[in-house]
Amino acid sequence: MNKFFPLTSLLIIIIISSSRVVSQDKYDRYDDLEYRKWRLTLFTPLGTNGVAAPKYTANYSINLIGGYHGGLNGLEFGTLFNYNKEYASGFQIAGLVNATGGYLEGVNLAGLLNYSSNDMSGIQVAGLGNYSSNDLEGIQASGAFNFARGDLSGLQGTLGGNIARGNVEGAQISGLFNFAQRNMSGLQITGGGNVGLNSMEGLMISGLFNAAKGDASGLFITGGGNIATDDMEGLMISSLFNVSSEYSSGLMITGGLNYSRYQEGLMISGGANITQEMEGMQFGGLINYATNATGVQVGLINIAKEFEGAPVGMFSIYGNGRKNIDMRYSDAGFTDLALTTGTYRVYNMAIFGYNTSLDRNVYRIGFGIGLEKNINDSFKKIESEQLFVNQEFTALHHFEEDWSRKTNLIFSYKYMLGYRFASGASVYGGPSYNIQVTRVNSANDYTWYSLWDPTWKGRQYRMWVGFTFGVRLFKQKDLPLLDDYDFSYENDW
Repeated sequence: MNKFFPLTSLLIIIIISSSRVVSQDKYDRYDDLEYRKWRLTLFTPLGTNGVAAPKYTANYSINLIGGYHGGLNGLEFGTLFNYNKEYASGFQIAGLVNATGGYLEGVNLAGLLNYSSNDMSGIQVAGLGNYSSNDLEGIQASGAFNFARGDLSGLQGTLGGNIARGNVEGAQISGLFNFAQRNMSGLQITGGGNVGLNSMEGLMISGLFNAAKGDASGLFITGGGNIATDDMEGLMISSLFNVSSEYSSGLMITGGLNYSRYQEGLMISGGANITQEMEGMQFGGLINYATNATGVQVGLINIAKEFEGAPVGMFSIYGNGRKNIDMRYSDAGFTDLALTTGTYRVYNMAIFGYNTSLDRNVYRIGFGIGLEKNINDSFKKIESEQLFVNQEFTALHHFEEDWSRKTNLIFSYKYMLGYRFASGASVYGGPSYNIQVTRVNSANDYTWYSLWDPTWKGRQYRMWVGFTFGVRLFKQKDLPLLDDYDFSYENDW
């Protein structure tokens, strides 16, 4: 029994030294609570304040098992729990739980949970979670969650989720998700998703997705997708998709799909860019689609009901654009058939050719991009509605007998004059400058001669001046002079 004597003596000393009560009149910062400098509690009501413990606050509090008190203005230790009915302000350590029926502020360390029925602020660290029935601000770290029924602000870190029924702002880092029932702003980093049921603004980094039910603006980076049900503005980078149900502006980059109802800015996608209204630039690995578009489209396939601007691709199919068939003959015996699409000013060609002069089967396939001008744009003394100039670049891959990916290319720049008989047919022809790059030894007879034919790193190069003559079928247009063009996209390209 002697081993309990020191503990008993300590309890008696604290009871005697804490017997003097200081009223609210002198310590008005304690609300309706009485004040004692010290308190010691085994578990309520076995302590210095007995059954009246909820009516007192203290500067120093020790709960040998757990304590239920009125308030705290200082330092408190609890083996299992610390509970203060009105508020807790200061430094708390508990084996399991720090809790208050009012606000919680200061530094609170708990093995399981920090809980506040009102605001929580300061530094809170818990093995499971930090929970506030109102606002949560400051620095909070937990194993599972940080939760605020009001706003969440400051720096929150958890292996699970940071959750707010109100706004989220500041820096939130989580293993699974960051969630705001209202607005989300600041820096959010998570292995899962960042979700705002209203707007999202700032820097959002996630492993799976960033989703805003309202507007999204800032820098969004994710391994999955960025989603906004309203407007999206800023820089969006994703592996799978960027989706805005309304207006998007800025730069959207994805390995999969970019979608918005209205787009202004730059879209870059390894898969597809899809929008109803577009003004800006689209770079799509496979397809760019818009109902109405103004600007530049670069992709394997470009599609729009109405398009004004410059297309670059294999197929550029527009409701108000050209749809021509070209048949032409080039030097060294190549005959080409091409589907020519795009605008009437800038056109794209999908080309398939065959050499009719060689004693073996040589095929070629590739694409071209060209600019059509009125003859007066290049030759100021000539005026004609039928004469035109085509400046064109083509890149063609060649293979013999069976398909082969072995390097065997010819790049050509062509400057050709043309005559349009009517809206449905034209002829054209002119010189070309050509560069051959090949690893196929027999490919040197694709050309009749060479101005220069060096060899470098196993590749053969040949350069020469040649010619092209051709016929173009179906609807064509006389275009306005470039000098008269205002470049406001009001004219029909």
